[in-house]
Amino acid sequence: MLRGLYTAAGAMNALQRQQEILSNNLGNVRTPGFKASNGVVRSFPEMLLAQVSNPGNGRSRVQGQVGTLSTGVYLQETMPRFSAGSISETGSPTDVYLKAPAGFTGAPMFAVEQNGETLYTTNGRFAVDEERFLRSADGGYVLSNAGARIQLPSSEFTLSADGQITSLGENVATLGAYQVDDLATLEQVGNDYRVNGDAPALAPVTFQQGFIEEANVNLDQTMADLMMTYRQFEANQKVVQAYDKSAERAIEIARVR
Repeated sequence: MLRGLYTAAGAMNALQRQQEILSNNLGNVRTPGFKASNGVVRSFPEMLLAQVSNPGNGRSRVQGQVGTLSTGVYLQETMPRFSAGSISETGSPTDVYLKAPAGFTGAPMFAVEQNGETLYTTNGRFAVDEERFLRSADGGYVLSNAGARIQLPSSEFTLSADGQITSLGENVATLGAYQVDDLATLEQVGNDYRVNGDAPALAPVTFQQGFIEEANVNLDQTMADLMMTYRQFEANQKVVQAYDKSAERAIEIARVR
């Protein structure tokens, strides 16, 4: 009986984590460049059941195999989905879209400095702070292709297709765009990513000022998945409640006897 209880409880844990992932996707549907995540659910190793008999000599022997028994599931990992979102023209000079060439592999990203660490982001919605540094949506310093902070002589600037930033007639810096080929090396930090391994190379992309890539969250599908996960959670919850009532009944019978 306890095996079924543990199986249902394990499924509830995995489904709760799935709900958290889907809710986070739903909450970032308006976040530019956001990449939706998927939870990867795996099953624990199955147990092989066998029929055992005791011929009376104190030794047991296997008469035949009954079959396999599942021992539950767990959420193995969370993987971001790097498909492209829709492109919107905003007209804002601080919005930048990275247009990848045909046959491009991996994911093009901007580099930002957060708390002394270099992170990578797909969110091209920037801003110019009071000191005229170019900042990301999370407040990090946007980095050039040389890995340096970008400080402008004026809050007004233009961006060429090759990433050259010009302000007050001065060539300030070249905006950095990096190519992450092995997405498995990415570790999510908020809505940004940390690269575990060698630093990514510069990406051969085209910069488009005044455009933004929207989140790649499919709103309808995410809502449907969230409702399905909720119903599955409720079903497993009822199983746990049924086992709990059975255990209470067994205890009552034991006390009467």
